[in-house]
Amino acid sequence: MIVTMPPKITQWKKEIEEITNDIADLIENQHVFHRLGEIIKANSKLSKDNFFWDHLQANYGAAMVIGIARQVDEKTVVISLIRLLKDLERNHKIITKSWFADQYKTLPRQIGEAHFVEHFGTGAEIDISFVKKDISDLLAVTKTIKEFRHTRIAHKNKDKTLKIDLSFQEVDDALALLEKLVIKYQLLLNQAGFSELMPSIHYNWEEIFRIPWINDSKM
Repeated sequence: MIVTMPPKITQWKKEIEEITNDIADLIENQHVFHRLGEIIKANSKLSKDNFFWDHLQANYGAAMVIGIARQVDEKTVVISLIRLLKDLERNHKIITKSWFADQYKTLPRQIGEAHFVEHFGTGAEIDISFVKKDISDLLAVTKTIKEFRHTRIAHKNKDKTLKIDLSFQEVDDALALLEKLVIKYQLLLNQAGFSELMPSIHYNWEEIFRIPWINDSKM
């Protein structure tokens, strides 16, 4: 018998794929930025005060803030992780242990049932308290980032007494949770066993820093 996929699950599957791609891009940007910092720090010939590095940091920070804040954007025209999670919360009865185990086509069904119990609850449906906690954790870790985006990037804050400070560590912490949640809900919706979302880079992108390209005599 052919079982039709519930429309909501089909929708969520598409959304989690788009969200996964967005988070993977952010993680790749993070990797490149941190590696650039290591390369610059290791070169004793470079001045520690450098306008180019300041420029990179400012633009990296702005791009990451915008990208992370997008995942907690609740506007109806946006595909975001927070909207997906809240939709799952409202319609949690659609995701059942039976449906989840049925998706394990090439593995014993019992493995699917065990994975569901381990990650999503011991009942017949996904445990709504798990989803609620993920929503709460996501909003908490991105609160300052969202405020920073609103007052310092998307809009200029008129109230000069309101200072929203943001560190690169807070950005890293938020991205780490986003990665964790995307991996979790990829498992739920697509039975995908991601260990991380960092894309594979199949060439030596650092080569650009090993070959001098400025000829001082022609500058």
